[in-house]
Amino acid sequence: MHTYSQEYLPKLQAHQPELLQRLELLVNIDSGSGQVQGINQIMTHLEQWLSALGFAVTLYEADALGYNLVARLKGEGTLRLLLVGHVDTVYGPGSALAQPFQVHDGLAYGPGVIDMKSGVLMGIYGLQILLESGFDDFGELIVVFNNDEEVGSAGSASLLQMLAQQADLGLVLEGSRSPEILTHARKGADKYMLEVLGIPAHSGAEPYKGRSAVIELAHKMIAIHNLNTLFPGVTFNVTRISSSELFNIVPDFARCFISVRSYTEQGLNKAAEALEKIAAGCNVPDTSSRLLRTRGRKPYEGNAEILRMVEMARLEGQALGLTIKHESKGGLSDANLLMEAGLPTLDSLGPTGGGMHDLKREYLRVDSIPLRGALLAGLIQRLCLSKSTGA
Repeated sequence: MHTYSQEYLPKLQAHQPELLQRLELLVNIDSGSGQVQGINQIMTHLEQWLSALGFAVTLYEADALGYNLVARLKGEGTLRLLLVGHVDTVYGPGSALAQPFQVHDGLAYGPGVIDMKSGVLMGIYGLQILLESGFDDFGELIVVFNNDEEVGSAGSASLLQMLAQQADLGLVLEGSRSPEILTHARKGADKYMLEVLGIPAHSGAEPYKGRSAVIELAHKMIAIHNLNTLFPGVTFNVTRISSSELFNIVPDFARCFISVRSYTEQGLNKAAEALEKIAAGCNVPDTSSRLLRTRGRKPYEGNAEILRMVEMARLEGQALGLTIKHESKGGLSDANLLMEAGLPTLDSLGPTGGGMHDLKREYLRVDSIPLRGALLAGLIQRLCLSKSTGA
């Protein structure tokens, strides 16, 4: 069977020096979530580069978060593709100065180098070589780069879901741990706040009159942690503990937060039932508890359309010497939002690396950019032509 990706690999390799120069530029700009100046600076560069390829680019301003970018290009075919990436990182101001872009032994380092500034650029260059080859058998290419993925995409969710309604398939450019790995499913997540009320008393003179909210919360946190052994594929993580702090008073208030993740909505609902039972119970007499559930991203569950995309990627990967596999992941991405909106989406199409969310360890395998970029370009062409021909 004819494949397309091998035709694009040498073209991407030829663009690699320019791509790395641009990557250095972006990595050396602080763009942690909410760092508006840096995010807008990056979006301005991306706007310029996409406009040069013929895309109509619009910058949408989000309060306290900076721009979201949407670029559109119409073709002569029928398939509408939505490509998604983000430019925000998890790092604070000064991170680019502390750990600037550098390359050693084929690995590039710097804040956001794999998560996911290299994926953003790889996506742009993948589209560039398609267009330079004269390929226009797509209905529309829609590119969106958002500014707040690392904090849950609350400010860009409505934009992403609106664009999902205007596309047939979604491709997310998050990085991967291996050039042969794609993501076809991700866990969904809910957040909980658990508050415990006790009875205050002087801790030295009459502690027996008090009822410690901290001790009651400790019992509940252990019970919650033990839930990790009861529900396969569902994880419970207790974090952000606080209480009333006076040393001479039995604490009458304590609070923690809980992150719950599951590959299925059923798992999230079973977790909710179990947490409600724990909150309703009582180990320290006369204490009471309140549990508040905040729904997060829904699980991104694989379906037949996604597996069809995986199969097409597998065919394109063969020409590059890659044995493409697909896996589910516990981490979240904007693929969750696109799938919730009903758009079949394939994730982790970006370059490979690791050490994400650790400033000193985050790295990119430089030679994976043209390899995975060629896979992306070949996949796009195959998807578009299969839509046009029905093959």
